[in-house]
Amino acid sequence: MKKILASFILCFSIHAANFDGFLNALAKVESSNNPKAINKKENALGIYQIRAMYFKDSGVKAKHNDVFNPQIARKVVLNYFNKYEPNAVKNNDFETLARLHNAGPNWRKNKNNTNVYWNKIKKNLN
Repeated sequence: MKKILASFILCFSIHAANFDGFLNALAKVESSNNPKAINKKENALGIYQIRAMYFKDSGVKAKHNDVFNPQIARKVVLNYFNKYEPNAVKNNDFETLARLHNAGPNWRKNKNNTNVYWNKIKKNLN
């Protein structure tokens, strides 16, 4: 039983570490890791450059401006990912998550439009 529990904890830790690496790559590509970043043209805010509709779609009970707080921004991104691509979250499918983040839930209709973005994320994965 102890070996099973230890294996589960190790697996969960590896998953979390890999996911953190992905979120770090996302932050680097989106804002150069700047939690105060603003893209006025797109009304995208914070470390992950979260737009107002993305924020609303996440279901997080806060205000869009609250994404300047990296913990809230992370919660918004995780909620959004789990809403639209729960299997990708479960399986550490960072390509799917990057494309979702970049182009929204209908990204598969124009997958090629997200190729450049996915390549940027890949280059920044640890």
